[in-house]
Order: sequence, then structure tokens, then C-alpha cells
Amino acid sequence: PLSLQLVSAVVEYGGKRVRGSDLFSPKDAVAITKQFLKGLKGVENVYTQHQPLLHETLDQLIKGKLKDSQYPYLGPNTLRDRPQDIIVFIIGGATYEEALTVYNLNRTNPGVRIVLGGTTIHNTK
Repeated sequence: PLSLQLVSAVVEYGGKRVRGSDLFSPKDAVAITKQFLKGLKGVENVYTQHQPLLHETLDQLIKGKLKDSQYPYLGPNTLRDRPQDIIVFIIGGATYEEALTVYNLNRTNPGVRIVLGGTTIHNTK
């Protein structure tokens, strides 16, 4: 079916083979330590301070600072204007924490609309 061909085309275009970095977390010790220490500054409850990687990725996209080599896109050679409509679809599913991140980014960035979709919503059950 067409939907299976579409998934294959997306994986071929942006799959692990063509990505320039790990999508989930920094791997070198300096980046991990910096991220850990940055996250603890001014936080009273360390259990509620975590931000998913999606937050940083979307924040960089909104500011126009995403690296083209790591996050290729279709369209003009350079992204000139701030994106207004962003669609995020996570194959394998999204979490409630990622949904909260999208909600908060929508609230704090007027003029930017982010929609989150996925194949499922993960929970602890």
C-alpha cells in the first residue's frame, strides 16, 4: 500500500544512515556533564526539572538555529523566516512529557503553532 511506501521513503530520506548525530542525547562526557549541571541550577525539585530532547530541538527550530546537516528539510536552501506551523510526528509514540513540552512552547511562543502526533501515547501502564 501507499502508506507503507511513504514510511520507507521517510526512513530513506532521514533515517539513521543520513543523520549526522544521535537524536536522543549527547554522547560525550563534557556534553552530558554540562547538560546535567545546567539542569540543576535553581531547581528545588530535581524530579520535575527534566526537559525532553524534543524541547531543545523545537526551541532551536523556532529560533532558526537547527543545523541543516543534522535536521535536513525540503524547501529553499536556507530557512529565512521563523517557522510558524510545525508538525511533529513521532513514529513509535510520544510521551505525556513531550505533549506538555509542546503545550508550553505553544503558550510561550506567540505566532508559532506546534502540533504533536504519534503512533501512540506512552504511559507507565
